[in-house]
Amino acid sequence: MIRRTHLLLAGVIATFGAFCFVPDLSNDDNQAAVRENTVDISGSTTDFDVSQYSFIKADSNYIDLNGDDWSSLAQSLKESSYRPFSVVHIGDSHIQADVSTGRIRKNFQNKFGSGGRGLITPLKIAGTNEPYNYRFETTAANTSAKLLKMPWMTDMGFTGVAFTPTPLKFDLKLSTLVQSNPEGEEFNRVRIFTNGKIFIDRVLNESNQDVKFTASAIDDEDYVDIKLESMEPSITINAHSFEPVTIFGAELIGNDNGVRYHAIGNNGATYSSYNRLGSMGCDISRLNPDLVVISLGTNESFSNMEPDMLEAEIDYLVKDIKRNNPSAKILLTTPMECQKAQRVSRTKRSRSGQRRTVYSVTKNYVINDKVKIMRDAIIKYGNNHSIPVYDWYNIAGGDGASNKWLDAGLMSKDRIHDTFLGYEVTGDLTYNAIINAITSSI
Repeated sequence: MIRRTHLLLAGVIATFGAFCFVPDLSNDDNQAAVRENTVDISGSTTDFDVSQYSFIKADSNYIDLNGDDWSSLAQSLKESSYRPFSVVHIGDSHIQADVSTGRIRKNFQNKFGSGGRGLITPLKIAGTNEPYNYRFETTAANTSAKLLKMPWMTDMGFTGVAFTPTPLKFDLKLSTLVQSNPEGEEFNRVRIFTNGKIFIDRVLNESNQDVKFTASAIDDEDYVDIKLESMEPSITINAHSFEPVTIFGAELIGNDNGVRYHAIGNNGATYSSYNRLGSMGCDISRLNPDLVVISLGTNESFSNMEPDMLEAEIDYLVKDIKRNNPSAKILLTTPMECQKAQRVSRTKRSRSGQRRTVYSVTKNYVINDKVKIMRDAIIKYGNNHSIPVYDWYNIAGGDGASNKWLDAGLMSKDRIHDTFLGYEVTGDLTYNAIINAITSSI
């Protein structure tokens, strides 16, 4: 199937607003009432005690705005009492696990209220690891695709994973109530993102009882909007289509206010991975982002990419997002130091007299010096283009941080990813930095 063009997808954005809650501002009295009903965003940081990790540079835990003005974000967050404040966080495996982003989401929603779980994607269906706090399932036979596994066996969407049910009648189970997340957040509205039109036949709750609903699809068929008459933490949807349709993900919505924090993460992803989609900026506009956070650069440091090439890829993605989301702010984050296994080569002569090189991976690890090079390129791009940067490389401890994080139980044994605790630390510090940047812009 052929992806929708930017022009066609623009129709999604224009029509999408019809489904969003908009307060009645038809007269001055209503406008005054809305202005008064705003959220107090002062004192919004967590009480996370960073002193137990002396190597983390707490004094540097801030965002360099590079001259950008975030006062509009402050205003949008204040208005989250009557309209959702939306964040889209794009990244690689660090984001796919949704531990650090889950922590940021929790902190935001504890303070400003929840607009729902937000975007969930069919990672497990596509054969990769899914976050601990939701399930996206189907019993239907299907063809799936992942962002980094090319050629894609089916159409690919902005979430980086996709699947096409083989039968034209199929089921979807969407749940925030799972064993590792026993207090799953309830929702009463679901948007299913697709590349074709699907029809909803039945919705069942966790007890296999019917849930009353209404469903509507916009003309260009890029998502179906399902409104439930009750709040549910888990539903099974019976649906059908008249031709094969590809499903990219779903948005779980609980309220028309509060915060929605959407995470889009794919193992091995780079800036160029998302640029390859060709419509990332247009597609994420359906999530109405106030802020787009991009956390990439780790995987580039394991490639042969040069700094100028990285800057070009950043520029492509940033311009694509800004062009299609003109009111959204963008934040770039840098990757922290990590390590790589040291490879030892030896030459061995075969019986035919030919020589071949055999590589063996030892238990020795060395600092991946290229992470710092990629980090510097991200900072340079932010400085040159007035794009805010959160220098996590420096905040996490700078040079030598990886061994300190490992010793403190914050980095996993692969010396690339963090432990669950490490990602929670990352999430708390990132949330505090974002909130401080927003409140300082008032």
